[in-house]
Amino acid sequence: MNYRCILPILLAALPASAWAADWEALSHTPALIEVVGMQSSPLVESTDKKSWVKVPPAFLKYGAVIYMPPDKGNGVADIKVNSDGYLLLACNYDNQGNKGGNWAEEVWDEKTFKIKGWHALSAHELDGELVKGDNRAQVVFTKQVHKGETLRLRCNKYDPPYPILLLGVKPQAAKP
Repeated sequence: MNYRCILPILLAALPASAWAADWEALSHTPALIEVVGMQSSPLVESTDKKSWVKVPPAFLKYGAVIYMPPDKGNGVADIKVNSDGYLLLACNYDNQGNKGGNWAEEVWDEKTFKIKGWHALSAHELDGELVKGDNRAQVVFTKQVHKGETLRLRCNKYDPPYPILLLGVKPQAAKP
């Protein structure tokens, strides 16, 4: 029997829950990205309403940086991938207003992310949850992306998907 032919079929048949976060791999091979209109900063806990009130331990351990718009964003993350690696995204699906402006047509829900090859990390995999200062809990997705890819992503009206990279270096504590 040719097991090389069967193995990919068996792996494809595994349920999505069989995938487990490999934090070492995620931190050793982060993608290099550019994000239009967003700036990166260490992903650490802070009491500031524009920051993050809950950050999972793995993000702290592996030196996560998060990209955020300096002001209120337009709900879109335009990402250019400059080198292969892992990319994480934090998305919030809470109600953020009416459907006016056709923004809802651009939204990637959890099902769309999964169809496009992204894995939603469970609270167990994260060992907690990621919560923004406005008490909006995030769904965190991960995927290995490739040089040359461009992504235009939306998960809500105002809050964009927040790109996260694990750089393997412990961040400095945020100033109060």
